[in-house]
Amino acid sequence: MAVVCDTSELDRMLSTKRRRIHEKQGVFSVTTEPKATQEELDEAQRNRDILVSQRSEQQQMRRDESDVQLLAATLRSLRTLDVLAVESVIDQGSEEKLVASSAAREWHPIWIRGSQVYQIVMLAIAHSGVAINTLTIYNGSQRCSVPTWDVNQLLPALDSMNFATAAQHIKAICLSVSTKVETDAQKIADARASMSEADRAYYEAGMGTNVDLLSDEDPMAVADENYPGIALLLKRMPNLETLHLHLYNTLKGSANSYVKVFSFIANELVFPSLCRLTLRSLYCDEASLLKFLRAHAKIERLELREIHLLSGSWSPILEHLVTMPSLQHVAFHNLWRPGQGMLSLGPKDPSRSDWKDDMNSSFPCMGGRMVHTRTFSQKEIQSERFEFADGPAGRQLGSPQFHHWITERGAECGPP
Repeated sequence: MAVVCDTSELDRMLSTKRRRIHEKQGVFSVTTEPKATQEELDEAQRNRDILVSQRSEQQQMRRDESDVQLLAATLRSLRTLDVLAVESVIDQGSEEKLVASSAAREWHPIWIRGSQVYQIVMLAIAHSGVAINTLTIYNGSQRCSVPTWDVNQLLPALDSMNFATAAQHIKAICLSVSTKVETDAQKIADARASMSEADRAYYEAGMGTNVDLLSDEDPMAVADENYPGIALLLKRMPNLETLHLHLYNTLKGSANSYVKVFSFIANELVFPSLCRLTLRSLYCDEASLLKFLRAHAKIERLELREIHLLSGSWSPILEHLVTMPSLQHVAFHNLWRPGQGMLSLGPKDPSRSDWKDDMNSSFPCMGGRMVHTRTFSQKEIQSERFEFADGPAGRQLGSPQFHHWITERGAECGPP
């Protein structure tokens, strides 16, 4: 568990002398800030001191690598493990104690601590030689991923400890990675200091800020070291049966350059036993995605969520899926076409008796509904052959369904 000791809310309370109360009222959230009592302020100071002490202990264990040694000893004693799941939680020193990472006011500490815990876990696996069946890294944590840069940077250390020996036992991996993140504390502070008055008011209200995001043109964000690490890590897991890969965008702008992440995967990897594949929020081109699917004819269950196709067309990919002999279940969600918006997944014959438009799978537009989510059984794959009706020509209309769709995309895809 990546526990992030977050003092930001306590710092705000001690500075403003006001506590913050969040209440859910239907689809809306209401925040009030009544004045804090002296007793509440004293408790906030005590909780802050505890968090600072815990953070210092984490940092000391990271410096002397005792965290790796302790975890490795535990894993070594187990010898085998069915599931090792790494998730993130936030300790804000409140009565609730631990909260989800999506509830944190500050996101940089989540990424920094999340990357540290990823390093600790992977080094401990290599050091212990434990045989793990399923490894999940931040698969269930919103707003926490490992930068692809950090995955790449850790590989030499893993190889020096013969990580491949333990990795060959892994049959399933669920991995959430992200684009490059600024980790220089001074650069982050300088960016915060340069905020406009309006941005600062928005930030102080707990709504976040994007001033400390790296630009999609920043040399570090688009450096070559960001792209090959995932393929190189997965290459050490030749016996994968399940692959679940998610990319979170932490850049100010587009993550289009991260199309190279999947290009490396498609060009370098073949998993003879792969039967379950989930790709989320990835950037691909037709050639790479088609190549990977053709190399893995044993896939039985396929899920493509928020896939941005930057070149080519979906047609050859969909036509190939119909021919895959083992495919039993397919789920699509937000498939994007090069320069043409989202692919509408509505059936070619919307009047057919067995078609029901789930309100959570579409939203209204001028000229009809945009169907963004659908699942297909083996029978439906063969009968429908992924032939879809043209989508609505007009813009989307304001609706609860569209609001839900926007909110869900932001949580899953970023930016933070």
